[in-house]
Amino acid sequence: MEFMPKKKVLIFTDWYYPGFMAGGPVQSAYNLMSHLKEYYDFSVVTRDTDYTSNIPYKDIKSDEWNILPNGMRIYYFSAKKLSYSNMNKFIENEDFDIAYLNSMYSPRFTIMPLLILKKMTKKIIVAPRGMLAPSAIAIKSWKKRPFLLWLKNSSMIKRIRLHAASEQEAGHARDVFGYKVEIRVAPNLPAEMKLPEISVKKKEVGFVHFINVARVSPEKNLLFALQVLQQIRGRVKFEFYGPVYDTSYWETCKGQLAKLPENIVAKYMGPIERDNIPHAMQDAHFLFMPTRGENFGHTILEAMICGCPPIISDQTPWKGLEPLKAGFDISLEKPERFVEVIEETINMNQEEFDLWSEGTRKFVSEFIANPGLIEQSREVFEFIT
Repeated sequence: MEFMPKKKVLIFTDWYYPGFMAGGPVQSAYNLMSHLKEYYDFSVVTRDTDYTSNIPYKDIKSDEWNILPNGMRIYYFSAKKLSYSNMNKFIENEDFDIAYLNSMYSPRFTIMPLLILKKMTKKIIVAPRGMLAPSAIAIKSWKKRPFLLWLKNSSMIKRIRLHAASEQEAGHARDVFGYKVEIRVAPNLPAEMKLPEISVKKKEVGFVHFINVARVSPEKNLLFALQVLQQIRGRVKFEFYGPVYDTSYWETCKGQLAKLPENIVAKYMGPIERDNIPHAMQDAHFLFMPTRGENFGHTILEAMICGCPPIISDQTPWKGLEPLKAGFDISLEKPERFVEVIEETINMNQEEFDLWSEGTRKFVSEFIANPGLIEQSREVFEFIT
């Protein structure tokens, strides 16, 4: 049998490991490569700084290829070298078959590569990462809509394949581009395919411990969460982690924090590295994250793995949770339902909470064990030559 070399995939992404502040997109790309590395030869081109930082990572070499201890091949661009001419030279000199753009609107790692790839014959995949949802387009729409209109009407759109993480995201893509673009649906892959053991979480009637891991920005809806908590009568501990993305929004959230009654103890814990998330979730009972939209939601998956049923909006792929005792997905137009659910969780005893925690773990274990996940992701990269 003739040996077929692996297709070479070059991933363009604003932020990557060892960075962690950007959250989901970093995790999505890392998991994708970890699970598919036996099928494809991946390399990454990214910045040499983390999200919201201008300090280069330690122990990496900027503006050249790095081979990490786990074998990953990464090129870290410095800010001073991240120009169109240098990116053009980089792409022209690099040997790859497929360009995978891990963002929808990035000026340096989506739009600039697209303009350069326009004159080449490389295959192109774009992962919108939730940025085609109406709620995402609405934020700074004056910048996003002209770009989307240009892309829809350009010749490039017929050369692009979109990687949608859910049927919902595929629908959002159709709303924007119509049938001019090819779409492949493949859920984002979990970090680990094996469910770890966890200890029983103690739960007393009259008290609940919530956790939230997300950047502080309008789309993650922290303000809504705090407004809901203001109406709660029982005792709540609410710890929320993540980088501050929108400072004016954070100021509004701090104003809401000051209005919370004494029975609600809410505390901002700052950014958190991914490896520390399971420890932070160890004692938490529920994830409370009424997000305005997720194309996947790595935090939601992570919480379920840790036995924390999620209390989330219905704007994520994780739906139909309540009948399975695996969490709650609630319309943002029904804040009163969020209040009802939170009061229910406060009043749960140990036996009731254990049923929900176990239901959540059962749900996520079946998701992780799905043999079709890897195959769906592989199909994203399969092109007829």
